[in-house]
Amino acid sequence: MAEVLVPIELLTGVGEMDTQHDHLFHEMQKVKNALLAVSGDGTDGLPLLSGLAEDLVQHFMWEEEAARKHGIQFGEHAREHARIIAFVRTKIAEIDKGVCNIPALMVFMERKFESHVVHYDLMLGRALKDAASSRDAPSPAVRQQRADAA
Repeated sequence: MAEVLVPIELLTGVGEMDTQHDHLFHEMQKVKNALLAVSGDGTDGLPLLSGLAEDLVQHFMWEEEAARKHGIQFGEHAREHARIIAFVRTKIAEIDKGVCNIPALMVFMERKFESHVVHYDLMLGRALKDAASSRDAPSPAVRQQRADAA
């Protein structure tokens, strides 16, 4: 099994989300290694960055669907997803043209992803866990019946 790259303080407690985040951190590390390789021309890293962009889209779709399914407000979070994807796609075009500051990009992307998890996904994780626990909790009538029986 590969090393877990998600810092413990970024774990949401939602297994699927944490697994996806760890996958994205691994993908980001691969992109960083390829883009910062000695050649520095981005040819090896560009397909990896494009793949990371698609993985981000899939992850964001999962989050949006999970929030929708549980009735969780997601407007600002979804707008942040759109901003991140637009940024990554812009940088892919810049790398392709040879005009991207790759070291700065990689530092920014790592920090942006970590910041996104802190400011959005940790709250989403709490909301998803709360929704699951309230869904699994007995209704007030059942609780009353249990109290009466005791």
